[in-house]
Amino acid sequence: MNWQTLIIEIAAAILAAIGSWVLVKVKTLISTKIKNAKVAALLGGAVDVVASAVKITYQTYVEAIKGTDAWTKEAQSAALQMATDAAKSKLSEEMKTYISENFGDVDLWLKEQIEAKLYDLKNAVSK
Repeated sequence: MNWQTLIIEIAAAILAAIGSWVLVKVKTLISTKIKNAKVAALLGGAVDVVASAVKITYQTYVEAIKGTDAWTKEAQSAALQMATDAAKSKLSEEMKTYISENFGDVDLWLKEQIEAKLYDLKNAVSK
């Protein structure tokens, strides 16, 4: 065996190791990007569902009684429950599973998101 052959074999082994390492890094990067895109789609979809539920509840229930004597704390609680139920019925099982695994109770998360959406809407109107 001459030196040239030995050097080529060593270089090939080093390149194979580097190639394997690069391949692992690329696969990890792609996997992370796909996972992040899926998470973004799940959360984005869930937030869109909440926004839709808030709008529907406002349109079908709140608008008719807001500003009247019927707009009581109980009516507000009922509106929150209606929006929560509407949103929960529209969430996919995958969305519900993701929310419960990452944020805890789905109903609590929905109520928090509804309250946040209402806050945004109230502040958008007052500006």
